[in-house]
This record gives sequence, structure tokens and C-alpha cells, in this order.
Amino acid sequence: MEWQDCTAKMEIDVPASVAYKCYSDREAIPNWMPFISSVQVLEDKPDLSRWSLKYNAFGRDLEYSWLARNMQPIPDQKIHWRSLEGLPNRGAVRFYPKGPSSCLIELTVSYEVPQLLAPVASALQPFLENLLKSGLDRFAKYAKSSGSTR
Repeated sequence: MEWQDCTAKMEIDVPASVAYKCYSDREAIPNWMPFISSVQVLEDKPDLSRWSLKYNAFGRDLEYSWLARNMQPIPDQKIHWRSLEGLPNRGAVRFYPKGPSSCLIELTVSYEVPQLLAPVASALQPFLENLLKSGLDRFAKYAKSSGSTR
């Protein structure tokens, strides 16, 4: 199986600490990431979460799920994870301060191309990078409104 990496970057108008705090709330991620339909943190093991992806792309309804483990975070700098079962993936979100009230967010996702999508693998990367960028754009608005209410 082939692994692909997708990266999206965006500068947003909230401090890195606010962006980190918003992104740390895994169950809120479906509010801004267009293809994530749900995230459920396991009560007895808070470093584990169940993810569901639903999206219509390339003329198909895609549905995948996985169990992910959040690795040891670096507060206000990095959140990273790896799937344990289901859709093979791993990734990281990094937060780079750009001053007192803004930061650069870099989201990198690595995934194993599902067999079903192997014929469109070359189109998958730019498609997913656009999805990640659109998610970061929505996250910027979400973090800004959350930051002003905290």
C-alpha cells in the first residue's frame, strides 16, 4: 500500500495558545473540517478517539472510520496522532507564533490510500490539500469567535 502526505498552512488572527486550545477539543473538529462527520473521545481512555469520515468525492460516497491515539502533545506548539485501527493515517498540527495575536498553523496528514481510491490516487492529494485548506479557513473563523468568548 502507498502512503501519501498532504499539508496545508494558514496564518490566522488568534494567538498560538488560543488556536492550540481550540484544536485540542477533538470533538469540535467536525465543526470546521468538512469531511469529518464525528469524533468521539473515549471516556475511560482520553488519549483515544473514534473518528468517522463521510464525504462524496469522485462520484462515490466515501465512509471510513478509525481509532486514533493522540501522542504526547507539546502545549501551544504541536498536536499529533496515529491511527490504531481502521483507516491507516497519522498526522500533526503545528502552531507557530507570528506575534502576540496571530500564528501560523501547519496541518500535515499522512494516510494509506484505500484500495477503492487507488485508481484516483494522483488526484487525491490536491483534492485533500484543498479540503484541508478549506478546513483551516473554517478553523480560523471558529478559533477567532471562540477566542473572543473565552
